[in-house]
Amino acid sequence: MFSRYSRSLAAAMTIALTLIVGVPQAGNATALGTYGEYSRMFERSAGQFWSGSWRNQWSWEPQGGNVSYIRWGDPAKWPPANYEKFQRVGDWVVLDGYGNKEGMLKQRVTKEQIGDVNCKNMRPILSLDGKQHYVKWNIQSQAYCLEAWGKILIPGGTDVDFYHKQVWFPPSAPNCGNKYFQGRTCIKQFEIWKDNNRGNGDVGGPLELRHERDNIFAKGLGPAFIIHNYFPDKGWQAELRSSWTY
Repeated sequence: MFSRYSRSLAAAMTIALTLIVGVPQAGNATALGTYGEYSRMFERSAGQFWSGSWRNQWSWEPQGGNVSYIRWGDPAKWPPANYEKFQRVGDWVVLDGYGNKEGMLKQRVTKEQIGDVNCKNMRPILSLDGKQHYVKWNIQSQAYCLEAWGKILIPGGTDVDFYHKQVWFPPSAPNCGNKYFQGRTCIKQFEIWKDNNRGNGDVGGPLELRHERDNIFAKGLGPAFIIHNYFPDKGWQAELRSSWTY
C-alpha cells in the first residue's frame, strides 16, 4: 500500500494506460480479530495521516461482494486517479492489481512463500490464479513472513518485475498510540518492495529497492496509524490524525 505509485507503479500505469492457498493457524486466530477490523477495507472509510505540515489520505471503496479498492493521495487533490484492488478469497486477502478509469494493470506472482518472523523456514504457497497473497484474513498470534516474486503486466509494453517481502506481526496490547490517538490495539506490517521500473517508461535490468517501511494499523481506525519510513528518505514518519466513514 501507501504511495507505491509515486515512482514505481504509477510509472507502470502510465506506460500501459496511455498508449496463496496456505492454511491459517487455527485456535485463537479468530479471537484476535480480522484484517477487516484493522484495515476497514469493507467499510466506506477514510483517514488522513500527517508528518509536520505534510499530509496524505487513504480511502477504501468497497465494490460489493469480496472486492474493495483503496486510494492514496493528496487530500487537496482528491480523488487520485489510481487505486489498488484487493479481494478476500477464503482465508486470505489477495492483491489483484492497480487501476484507474482507463483500465487496470494486473499483478501476477510467479513464486510465493511463507515462513517465520525471520523469513526462515520458508515454504511455497499454492497459487490463487496468480494473485498475490497479501495478508491472512484472521489475525495470527505468531508473526509470519510472506515473499512474492512476479510481474506487473503492461499491455503493449514491457512487464515490470517485482519482489515484495512482508512481515505481519500479532496484535499489541491496547496501549498502542500516536500523537492523536491513545489506547489502541495495533498490528504491524513491515514491507520491502523492489522492482526494475526506473520510471518514465524505463523498464528492465535488475530489481532495485524502492520502499522499506513499517505500516501500523489500529483496530477500528485503519492503516497509516503510524508509518515509519526507512527507504527512501530514512527516518521519515507520519501519524494518523483523523479517521471517518462516508
